[in-house]
Amino acid sequence: MKYYFGIDFGTTNSATVGYVVMDQKPEAIQYGDEEGRPIPSVVAIDKNTGQVFTGRDAWDKKMELSESCEYISSVKTILDSDRVLTLAGREWTFVDVASEVFKCLRSNVQNRTGIDMEEATVAIPIGFSASKRTKLREAAAKAGIQIQSFISEPTAAFFANYAELKSSSIVAVFDWGGGTLDVSVLQHANGKISELATAGRNTAGDFIDDKIARRIHAKIARKKGIETEFTDMPSGAQDMMRVRAERAKRMLGDDDTATISINNYGVYGACRETLEYDWFADIVSPEVDMAMECLEEAIRQSGVGLANIDRIVMVGGSSNLRPLQEKMVAKYGDKLFFPEETMWNVGQGAAMLAMTPGGYYSNQSIGIVLSDDAYYEILKPDTFIQGWEHTCHFGIVDSSKEARFVFGGSPDIEASPERYKTLSVPAYRFLQEQIILKASIDRNMVFTVVAGSNMRADEFRRLWEYTQLKCYYKLPERDVRHGE
Repeated sequence: MKYYFGIDFGTTNSATVGYVVMDQKPEAIQYGDEEGRPIPSVVAIDKNTGQVFTGRDAWDKKMELSESCEYISSVKTILDSDRVLTLAGREWTFVDVASEVFKCLRSNVQNRTGIDMEEATVAIPIGFSASKRTKLREAAAKAGIQIQSFISEPTAAFFANYAELKSSSIVAVFDWGGGTLDVSVLQHANGKISELATAGRNTAGDFIDDKIARRIHAKIARKKGIETEFTDMPSGAQDMMRVRAERAKRMLGDDDTATISINNYGVYGACRETLEYDWFADIVSPEVDMAMECLEEAIRQSGVGLANIDRIVMVGGSSNLRPLQEKMVAKYGDKLFFPEETMWNVGQGAAMLAMTPGGYYSNQSIGIVLSDDAYYEILKPDTFIQGWEHTCHFGIVDSSKEARFVFGGSPDIEASPERYKTLSVPAYRFLQEQIILKASIDRNMVFTVVAGSNMRADEFRRLWEYTQLKCYYKLPERDVRHGE
């Protein structure tokens, strides 16, 4: 048997999906918590003892643990922060914190199957910075997991549903999870996936859960005749209410009513409330409208027009909101595609790509503007970038004591203020002197240039770094040809 793992390292929840191949037949396995859901991406560290809490236990006791612990959520968004936490005599970076989430994911796989997850493909958001990719790789390594490669979350979601989407040319991926809403418009051609436009919002499932909890609290306060602010309730009571609110939200996906019970809700004692679907739909209506506007924004930015969108793929836990689905169906009809398990789609796509790896190719040109304004191309479009390196030699055409470089090739490079800074290396004006420029792309997809004179081989210096390299992902030809 051979195992392949994919990880969706999310802002709110993280999902691990594995493919086990036996007799050439792959079978997907979801490694969830006790309730079969992804693992919350939260870490609580006791300020006095250093004890670490992660996963569902840390999530369900958020307010309670916040009193004695440093409670860190959404660590993915702050990975590149220089802040250091000193807790129980130990210094914690956010790489250390993120590694605890990876450790939780790894131990969950170990406990479920006895298999040690030593490597995985990891899905990341579009625009995830080079520094965050580097830090995420470090965090995984601290947990004993080597990241084989990164894949963008919408691309992973597309490949998770490739059998259903392979005939579509333009696909919008609507990924609404617990922490963020991310919408991407993708162009697909023979297994080549290019991103045409993206849009996003920071309002998602966690915000909705808190909003519902506060509305339920207000209902109880009116009924009991005791006016106490939700934020003035004991931390444990707030935790319980948010947990009940989240469960009610899920129940109202199928039913017209949901009943919540809390045996001891602070000053209100035992509470029981029945929630009506219409009440719930009215509460979440502003967030649903916001989400639909975000989708429309991405479609506008893509320039393809709604008529040319073949499918809209709904992934992420918050895409299951019934009020959202009702409005989406009314507006987009049969363009919508709802995978069976939206919370696991991104992780599943990452695992599929670990099992049948393709590769990243450049989707742009990068080069140098020469002294006569001619353009010398270093990186060509459609170049396979894994392990890519290129060396070129230049001569000095005057008596300058330095060689100055101006980079170009794409609008964002040419519009960058850094382009007009002096990017130079010393020149020594020897006969036959050459300025050697070495370009490479590292495993975090950062384009780096070092340069120096062949007369002073020990003085090569980093000249330029480009972290916004535009790429597309392409499956192996055999997988595209056979629709696998």
